[in-house]
Amino acid sequence: MIRIGAVWDRTTEVIAGRASLLAWLAGLFLFAPSMLQAIMRAAAGESPMGSLKLLAFVVGLVVAVLAIWGTLAMTAMTSDPAVDRHDAIAIGRRRLPAGIAVLLVAVAATFVVVVVPLIYLIAGSVDVARLEQGVSASSLNASASAAVPPLLLVLSLAALWLSARLLPLFAVVTNERRGLGAFARSFALTRGSTLKLIGLMLLYAIVAIIVLTAITWVLGSVAQIVFGDGGRMWTMLLLALATGIATAGFSVLQTTFSTQFYLAARERLDNA
Repeated sequence: MIRIGAVWDRTTEVIAGRASLLAWLAGLFLFAPSMLQAIMRAAAGESPMGSLKLLAFVVGLVVAVLAIWGTLAMTAMTSDPAVDRHDAIAIGRRRLPAGIAVLLVAVAATFVVVVVPLIYLIAGSVDVARLEQGVSASSLNASASAAVPPLLLVLSLAALWLSARLLPLFAVVTNERRGLGAFARSFALTRGSTLKLIGLMLLYAIVAIIVLTAITWVLGSVAQIVFGDGGRMWTMLLLALATGIATAGFSVLQTTFSTQFYLAARERLDNA
């Protein structure tokens, strides 16, 4: 059985030992691109030009690809102490196509299993005849709409369970040179640890939400006082700067933990 406490201890040791290198990778692949994206969004919001909005969209896609590359590079670095910065970047580049492929499959599966049933149920709960007559207050079918909250709970739990089972997915892609076979390997590695991982993920999500909400509220209030109503763009950039730093830090923590869990689970499974 994998001790989550031991994995966490190992995670903190790795981060402490390779903090500068991980910070460099996070800054290059996560923080800097997110700031560029924030600047583009701010500029697009202030400009009526459609071409600028299209450019912001393209930048968003590039940022997503860089984030995957950076995650793979950090995974490589936290998997082996012999991997330096240049090796990590090279490994991330080589495994980038596989990383993008498995992520797209995971997103598509989540959409089909979680989003589509929810959309279907919500759409089925609308009384179209009443809606066409302009009776919006009573346009919902009572019996169908009553089933939405329970289904939402079930789908949320299913998504959480799936996220726990796929926790070491990128570590598998990075270290074992697998493509779609990484899904089966990830499920095998997390067998017996799912409930522990779900609890840890919930705690992580709560802490992240609290921290990001506090940053947004405090800095938003300060920026409103300093810049006033006319400084909306500067307020957005300040918030993007702070949340970008926090998000990059959380990403380093999540990636390192996932990798250390993978290493522990691989040792347990391969020696069984």
